[in-house]
Amino acid sequence: MPTKRKDYGFLPAVEATIRRYHMLDEGDAVLVGVSGGPDSVALLHALLALQPKWSLRLVIAHLNHQLRGSTADQEAAFVDRLAAGLGIPCEIGSINVAEYGTENRLSLQEAAREARYTFYDEVAAKHSANKIALGHHADDNAESMLMHLLRGTGPLGLAGIPPVRHPRIIRPLIDLTRKKILAFLELGGFDHMIDRSNLSVKYLRNRIRHELLPNLNEHYNPNMVSALNRLASILRDEEDFWNHAVRRTFKDLVVGQRPGRLCLAAHHLSELHPALLRRLIRYAVLSLKGGLKRLGHVHVEAVTRLIATPAPSGRLDLPLGVRVVLDRDEICFLLDPSEKTVGFEYEIPHTQSTLIPEIGISLKLSACNRSEVADLKTHPATTALFDAATVTFPLQVRNFRQGDRFNPLGMAGSQKVKTFFINNKVPRLQRLRCPILVSGERIIWVGGYRIDDSAKITERTKNVLKAELLPANMINRD
Repeated sequence: MPTKRKDYGFLPAVEATIRRYHMLDEGDAVLVGVSGGPDSVALLHALLALQPKWSLRLVIAHLNHQLRGSTADQEAAFVDRLAAGLGIPCEIGSINVAEYGTENRLSLQEAAREARYTFYDEVAAKHSANKIALGHHADDNAESMLMHLLRGTGPLGLAGIPPVRHPRIIRPLIDLTRKKILAFLELGGFDHMIDRSNLSVKYLRNRIRHELLPNLNEHYNPNMVSALNRLASILRDEEDFWNHAVRRTFKDLVVGQRPGRLCLAAHHLSELHPALLRRLIRYAVLSLKGGLKRLGHVHVEAVTRLIATPAPSGRLDLPLGVRVVLDRDEICFLLDPSEKTVGFEYEIPHTQSTLIPEIGISLKLSACNRSEVADLKTHPATTALFDAATVTFPLQVRNFRQGDRFNPLGMAGSQKVKTFFINNKVPRLQRLRCPILVSGERIIWVGGYRIDDSAKITERTKNVLKAELLPANMINRD
């Protein structure tokens, strides 16, 4: 059980952090990630001490990364004994992180982190734990900020390690220093393991921990860790403000979105302040992919230059399969660039609704009497009206093909559909997604834009064929 000796305010400080960031509710089931090192062991004993007051249910999880041979095995055995002595359920896992990283094309650090969080999620699900507590503390946060700064980070990197994430991952020690953690362990007589690899200055984080931070403390600011954590706290609030602003602006600029494809109004983007534009670009990629892995400042700046170009079109490729395409008034983010060449063709035997899943649209055909059509000029662009006598079933609906021609309503002669698109400033990506309605060998409607003059309603028209483009989820299944 936790020590009854004085802890010099350690436990009240932990509880204050929990309350400040709303980390726990009474009765929570908490998975505690325990490596065996001082930070995670202190976290475990702190939560155990607070367990009666908060009515917590604890479970321990430890993952052996198989990177340090017998040392890693000893740590796993230590955590197992610790859990047994405290009477807390414990799950010990093991994975070859080096192989996992190679198989998934991840760095060693990325692979270890991904494997660890996957393991925590599995254990949490098994034990119905709704919170995952990790041992990151104020010194970790300061080291991360300096590491990001040296690599040229933006404000988000300087916001540091979030106290709460997603929101079930919590870090109750984030306001506590390493010095206070070690003092708590010593006062309580709590055994823990020492990871010797943390002493090697071969790694950047360790050089920051053992060389840079002590130098800054000694020669520039004796409270460097506190100063950096204060900066992180301020920037987290700034990021929260920006996130709300970005989401509001993003919603106003979206002109089309579906899985694998996101289009924004390029003209309005070019008018934004650079700070907001950069964040919107990142948010667009995040919305498309669900993550920002390997998206750096250089990639974001490349997109801003593409948006600012005077050319009507252009494209560039971002890491991990994201293509950005500028086409007149739209800039589209594509997760699968090949989708822009999607083809479709469907035969329509009679008046009915035809689903076109490739573009997420339903084409609904219906018939009516000429007397039922009050005003030919009031229907939306997504609706077309034809003289039924000029149309021969079966019809076909397909996408645009090179060489297509039609006689746009009101014009004396025929015109290439491609020329029509250019004249009407239809974005290139949208051209391939435009449904073309064909009767025999004749195009009678460039869907959403113009019908063919030969199929127009006249004074002699008796029956009308009505065509409507509807969202796919509105298709009439009767």
